Amino acid sequence: MTDKDWKIFLVIARRILGKGFSVSWASQSWCAFTTFSSLEHCLTYWTNGLPDEVELLEDRTIDGGLWRQSFYYKDLAHIIIPAKFYWERTNSRNGFQSGYKSQDIKLLSTELNEVKIFHRITDKILEIKLY
Repeated sequence: MTDKDWKIFLVIARRILGKGFSVSWASQSWCAFTTFSSLEHCLTYWTNGLPDEVELLEDRTIDGGLWRQSFYYKDLAHIIIPAKFYWERTNSRNGFQSGYKSQDIKLLSTELNEVKIFHRITDKILEIKLY
């Protein structure tokens, strides 16, 4: 995956799956990702919605955007987009609420195939894994 491929992937995924937020209950889209740096240090997977196109630079995401810090595309090792994801929240007016949201990973896969971005899809997830 080149920097250009990662940017195209994120643009297409955001367009198809919807606006992302940092909390799952408010987000239309959701993913988990890790970096090669993280695999060498602390094995962190971040979870978040997909960033807006204005947060996608040519070689990285912006610092302070939805993903909170800048991630160089060349450091992205694995991204997972689930077909459905769980959300929950508690507030004083409505109490505890929870549920599931679906993401059209089949349509995303079709569009990624059209631009020749290699990925794997099952009935549960769409992923790009570079290790």
